[in-house]
Amino acid sequence: MSVILQLAFDGLTIGLIYVILAAGLVLILSVTEIFFVAYGMFFMWGAYAAWYCESGLGLSYPVAVLVAVAVTGVFGLLSYMLIFKRLQHMEGRFLVTVTGALGLSLILEKAVLPIFGTQPKSIPGIFTQAWRLGGVHIELKKLVLIGVGLLVTLVLFWIYEKTRVGRAMRAVSSNAEVAALHGIRPMWVYLLVMGLGCALAGLAGGLFAPAYNVHSGMGANVIANVLLMTMLGGMDSLLGAVVGGLVVGQVLSFGQYYFGQMSIVYLFLVIGVIIYFRPNGLLGHRTDLGV
Repeated sequence: MSVILQLAFDGLTIGLIYVILAAGLVLILSVTEIFFVAYGMFFMWGAYAAWYCESGLGLSYPVAVLVAVAVTGVFGLLSYMLIFKRLQHMEGRFLVTVTGALGLSLILEKAVLPIFGTQPKSIPGIFTQAWRLGGVHIELKKLVLIGVGLLVTLVLFWIYEKTRVGRAMRAVSSNAEVAALHGIRPMWVYLLVMGLGCALAGLAGGLFAPAYNVHSGMGANVIANVLLMTMLGGMDSLLGAVVGGLVVGQVLSFGQYYFGQMSIVYLFLVIGVIIYFRPNGLLGHRTDLGV
């Protein structure tokens, strides 16, 4: 029983990182209709930024995470203004935006090597306390991650469902032309969503850094899982992002323990079967990304 509880706790920890990531990607996918395959690199840069600010500049860890959020948010704004603003409205925008995102992904992945090198990084000495409760090893840094993950998820839902900004996002996601007729400026919404989505990736990276190693391959490693969970939950559903993130976190935790490297294969198979019967995901409504 203690093994099952430990795996469930670890799955919740990684699952909430994926929830934050999936929520940001769902916002970008549903509002801008950009299939943003470079998203994992913002997660990687957020982790590196938090590590450098804490270990290199001597900033406190909370400040380092805020810097990571700001850096990746600005990167997101710049990437939209310099690359995707034009590509988004071209004929066959799915192909051209994917191509642009792949190019951006390669640039961001290679740029990290001369700056930070190839050796994995870590943030030692942060939230080092740990306890054993009912046979489960509970680390304070993972409890902090869970708490922040839950808080961010609740705040994001409140913004999306209860505020004018959220209503503007939902209106543009539904129909940008109709939203414009009601006085909403889609371009500003696209900018906001791109900045917010990438900032969430940076936040996830900053939260990831103390609990796990930071390395140059982490962005590419995570994007496949994040895309899987958005497909599972629905590419236009924030609630689906939460469900997908938590499910994938548990599947990976239990799967790696019982099946090792084959766990990712089983995950693909299960999600593939679900998508076959529900092409829009468990809670999604549409998958049109301008194909």
